[in-house]
Amino acid sequence: AGQVPSQNPKFPMAPPTQPTPRRLQSPADLADDALREIFLHLDSAPDLARASFACASFRRVITDHGFLRRYHALHPPPLLGILASGFIPAQPPHPSAIAARAFAQADAADFSFSFLPIPHRWRRRDSRDGRFLLSRVPTGRGYRRGDLLWITDLAVCNPVHRRYLLLPAIPADLTAAVHQPDIVDFETFLAPAAEDDKDTSFRVICLAQCAIKLVLFVFSSGEGRWHAVTFDDWSAMITGTGNTASTGTGNPASGSELSQRYYAHRCFYWLMHRRNKLLLLNTSGMEFSTVELPQDYTGEIAIVEAGKGKVGMLSLYSLIPHGTVHLSYAILQNDGEIANQWQPEEVLPLPENHRYDIVGVAGGYLLLQGIPEGMSLLHPPKNPNLTCFSLEVKTLHLELFCQTNHSILHAELYAGHPPSLSPPSV
Repeated sequence: AGQVPSQNPKFPMAPPTQPTPRRLQSPADLADDALREIFLHLDSAPDLARASFACASFRRVITDHGFLRRYHALHPPPLLGILASGFIPAQPPHPSAIAARAFAQADAADFSFSFLPIPHRWRRRDSRDGRFLLSRVPTGRGYRRGDLLWITDLAVCNPVHRRYLLLPAIPADLTAAVHQPDIVDFETFLAPAAEDDKDTSFRVICLAQCAIKLVLFVFSSGEGRWHAVTFDDWSAMITGTGNTASTGTGNPASGSELSQRYYAHRCFYWLMHRRNKLLLLNTSGMEFSTVELPQDYTGEIAIVEAGKGKVGMLSLYSLIPHGTVHLSYAILQNDGEIANQWQPEEVLPLPENHRYDIVGVAGGYLLLQGIPEGMSLLHPPKNPNLTCFSLEVKTLHLELFCQTNHSILHAELYAGHPPSLSPPSV
């Protein structure tokens, strides 16, 4: 201590390091940051769209893809309508009615997909994040249900921006993973992109349910190619369900083991018909597992996204002898002593003198169709009055969504932001 530093020329002292000056934000940057925080707190997407037209600086901030990504994460697109013999928008007094009417009146989307090659030869398969998956309807003789040829023509479309991508056929070396006569069911659907992919990235999954195994064919738009994932434990999983497997003679199993598909928190869920379980596909690792259902569940179910990353289940059931219909709500616990158990949360009575069917889940809503007691859908009256109710999953608030004069049980739901807040996703 106190010594004079060495002046040996062979070991010169290093000059003292200077701290790297930090770049100061310009007033314009600071103003943009403040605007972003303000706009992120606007719950109404139409209000945000109107703000984007107020001035150039507002529009620059709001239309930035990074800002829109944050906004969409905080404010998922609302349920605007139903695709069934055209677009049926939400009706007043539903909170989505104004946005839905503006969307419909502006012809904001081409749901006929007339921009595709050979229009009117495509069938809707699935929709997610503003994209639609379609398959071309096969023509000519020789078509068999079990052939993979009937799903080789797939397209992913954005009906708002009238853009599409034709997917390449699944390579023959991958389709060899399944014996085509053993296919019980073949399902195609859209999946979210990997978490580090771009906003315009997506994945398409084809699930081949065979007699003794499941095979996933996965297309990644980022890679531009297909790959296959095989799950060989399927036979053991369904043992004892009464599903007679194929003997390899060309006769498939008695039918699909899986029912309606639901999505929550990057996972897909199917009800297994002959077991008190759900089949779960985690898209992060493309891994299958099962989830036990409550022992007393009855009727139709829907899997929904609950808060804090948890999964909820809504189930329809009737109270006998009163005949009233209720919705029960339970949440699958993921920690503590009750992990992997369904915790009952609520029982919601539905309007009387109706029977109900679950149409689907989208935009944070569960949609139900109410059918008047005594009315037959096989021989309906000339102008039936069918009411659709929406249940906001976050608040469990039930309200009228729309009224129709025809059944919409096999329709698709459409949730979306105004076109100005929806950059091209294909």
